[in-house]
Amino acid sequence: MVFNAMKDKINEYIDNNKKWLIDRLFDIIAANTINTPPYGNENNGQDVLERVFKNMGLQIDRFTPDEVPGFKESETYLKGRDYSNRDNLVGFIGEGIKKTIIFNGHIDVVPSQDFNWTVTAPFKPKLVDGKIYGLGALDMKGGIIAFVFALKAIIDLGIPIKGKVILESVVDEEFGGANGALACVKKGYVGDFAIIPEPSYMAIDISNLSSKVFDIIISGSTRADYLFKKPGKINAILSMSKLICALKDYEVHLNSLKKNYEIYKDIEKPMNFLFSSIKAGEIGIDKINCNPAECRSLVYLQNYPEKDKKTFNEELFSFLKRYPDISKYIEDKTIIFSEEHHRLIEGGNLNLKSKENRDFIDNLIENGKKLTNRELEISAATYGTDYFAFSNYGNTTVIVFGPGGDNVHAPDEHVILQDLIDLSKIFSGSIYDYCC
Repeated sequence: MVFNAMKDKINEYIDNNKKWLIDRLFDIIAANTINTPPYGNENNGQDVLERVFKNMGLQIDRFTPDEVPGFKESETYLKGRDYSNRDNLVGFIGEGIKKTIIFNGHIDVVPSQDFNWTVTAPFKPKLVDGKIYGLGALDMKGGIIAFVFALKAIIDLGIPIKGKVILESVVDEEFGGANGALACVKKGYVGDFAIIPEPSYMAIDISNLSSKVFDIIISGSTRADYLFKKPGKINAILSMSKLICALKDYEVHLNSLKKNYEIYKDIEKPMNFLFSSIKAGEIGIDKINCNPAECRSLVYLQNYPEKDKKTFNEELFSFLKRYPDISKYIEDKTIIFSEEHHRLIEGGNLNLKSKENRDFIDNLIENGKKLTNRELEISAATYGTDYFAFSNYGNTTVIVFGPGGDNVHAPDEHVILQDLIDLSKIFSGSIYDYCC
């Protein structure tokens, strides 16, 4: 059978069996896999996927990050997590003679189930106007089912897999965990190429920003300043407002540097800091008599891919020295940037000067054009992912390439069904080209 005829057969299989993709995505969306550090419910979803893997005839490896020898003691392990009933699930197939492709996705979702959902409930998936709604549909259960379906097409058509295909459903990606993906790398699941179908909106992301969460704590004076006819001491709320403005200035500064980065220069706004919560004092009719003793804010900051933990922090605090009313309080620890329970999500880059890497990207673009009539663009991921586990620790060429949709981490999260179908076709095409 000639090359194009076989790919036509794969395409036909996917088009004729897309109900399988929809049904399996419904199954794992319905499974509550919420991650609430240090705990999680990922095994609810892993149990569903393991049955799928077994029916496909995959070899299966199921393990917790803590069970990987030496990982818990390593510097890359993020401490403070509880992995009871939180297993990584790996399925693989192939002779290992040709190339190895890894497909990696995280099964955990954020706890946004209490928000005001309107189209459906978080764990009751629903297909409406070509969009599948449900918690985790876009981030990133849809991507997982797309790569599972891609491999299923190859297997069901009886195409011999002479290389190796590894499917990974990992735990604890949300909230900067990353122990799930890193544990897979530590256990030896590395390859020639890895694809992470996080929501890239059908762009091939070959780079990933570095990012980090800080719990900012500002201690303040509780005295009632209105009783004094001179300047008051530090007010924690006002100081936090100044700090947030300074951090927004830092975001502007970093975005101004995008011209120095080829892959980021055409992105309108690579850096988008997140200020997710702020708390100070109490609200009540009897609470207006003094200043709050403390103000806290949880913030998510970013920088370019090459920054390690030392450089990430140094550049941040060096910039804040431009603001004396802030920097002096950082120096005397009135303002604390707590890093407890959070890691630097390292960035990473794919070297397009490598012929092997360039050929891999060109292969995806060609399959996108011939199999789905899409013109795929090359871009960069501007949010934290498990990319760095492969690029920085697994010696594996990695990209982020996933579907589009909307409302990630928010009510009425949804993924575009046609994107999942097209991804399955493209993934199958690349499996065929590299592993068959």
